[in-house]
Amino acid sequence: MTPTLIAGADYSGAKTVPNETWLAIGTLTNVGLEISQLSRCGSHKLAIELNAVKQLKAVGLDFPFSLPADFIKFLAEKLEQPVFETWQQLVEKLAFLPFEKFLELVTEFKVEPKRLADKALNRVAISPLHRGNPSMVQMTYQGMKLLASLDPKIFFVLPFQDAVPFGCAVMETYPREVLCSLNLPDTGYKTKDSEQSATLRKEIVRRLTRIRESKLVGRENCPNLTLSKGVERAAQESDHALDAVLACYSTAMWHTAPKLFKDPFETDDMNVFLEGWIYTPSLLKAQA
Repeated sequence: MTPTLIAGADYSGAKTVPNETWLAIGTLTNVGLEISQLSRCGSHKLAIELNAVKQLKAVGLDFPFSLPADFIKFLAEKLEQPVFETWQQLVEKLAFLPFEKFLELVTEFKVEPKRLADKALNRVAISPLHRGNPSMVQMTYQGMKLLASLDPKIFFVLPFQDAVPFGCAVMETYPREVLCSLNLPDTGYKTKDSEQSATLRKEIVRRLTRIRESKLVGRENCPNLTLSKGVERAAQESDHALDAVLACYSTAMWHTAPKLFKDPFETDDMNVFLEGWIYTPSLLKAQA
């Protein structure tokens, strides 16, 4: 296999910058995935960082790429415009809609429905319109604007856009579901300033880098994962850094074993074209 660059990011919608957005970049070969770059770039620099990586093949981003279909219809009505027929039309409109107006409409809508993709997971994802803790509204808004700022000659956003020759696939991922899929602990590792959470992150990193040695059915489809000392330390110390590593690793799995990932178009639900999809591997179960 020709060495292939794969990336993953844990995106923060926090107002303060720099924030806890981390970007992991790894090289995928026949030996496996080696992640040697992990940086706390902040959400305000993520698009710039991605545009600067030459020959990037795929990137997994941890934020909602779109909105629930019912709210998309509501949004068009409130903005007094024709119904959004494509995700591209939606994201281009959102790029010029002030956040205060977006939040006002979300608040007026009141309910927080989940997308088809959010409900299709083993660990059901939070609605992109969730206003509690954690708040997803600003993350979704900023994330969709980020997608609109990527160079369309290089990046194509799945499942909305067709592949670009020699381009980079951009897909939504969900680190907690990745952990669940790999039969690793998916709760308790995010508590701040907790010795127990720090210990759990170390255990997750240890088992993640030895996944091929596990007794999981299907482990042969998982690429070996190697982390540099600096990356390993950061992933143990920060749940955001660990989520970026998980996003990168899951994207590498998609590149090497796409059969492990559900095809969004097999759902026969046309809302996928507007709501998007979360790309996560199938569950690996322990041998009986």
